[in-house]
Amino acid sequence: MKRLVVFGLIAFLLSGCSLMKVGKVSSSNEGAEDAEVTATDEKEKDEDQKTEANAAADDSSKKGSMTPAEEFTSFIEGDMSDISVMEYNVQVNLSQAQREPAEDKDQAMKDALERAIAGYEQLSMKMEAIEVESDELVKLKQEALEGFRIYQEYLILNRELIDDPSKDEEMIAKNLEYQRAKGTYQSHLEDLADKYGYSFEQ
Repeated sequence: MKRLVVFGLIAFLLSGCSLMKVGKVSSSNEGAEDAEVTATDEKEKDEDQKTEANAAADDSSKKGSMTPAEEFTSFIEGDMSDISVMEYNVQVNLSQAQREPAEDKDQAMKDALERAIAGYEQLSMKMEAIEVESDELVKLKQEALEGFRIYQEYLILNRELIDDPSKDEEMIAKNLEYQRAKGTYQSHLEDLADKYGYSFEQ
């Protein structure tokens, strides 16, 4: 049995997940550090993007000949693993901003939320660009996109709440909507994981 290792944050992709086979040793902190190093090296980032573009073209031609099980493995261990690291970093940056002292705490939080909102826009774009063939992965991808959209709206309401306390009830309702969407996505992913020989681990 292969294993899905899930790290606990409040984000959408199984709460900021990293997915891998049994035998691979990793941690959410290592993923964050790797992404941070990449983000600070613009030249390396450009080269990585070119490599990713070439790999995406290759993957596109290969995916048509994959079995559903092979496509699921590629989706989980490749596409979703990359996105989960991106999402983890958005969440870490937001969490750090909440703890850091600032002369104008409200403005600092607005700025942090703006960055997080932009981060989820990038996540949605990256998710949208993933090509999947099987109906079950098309459905899973759409559920993830819907979750990103709702969570982004939740962040927007958090930002607006700083100046407008009347947004409180709307924000609570949006959080409930988000929790339902996340539950649907997680349930669907668990079903597919079980179908294709993965164990699911929090």
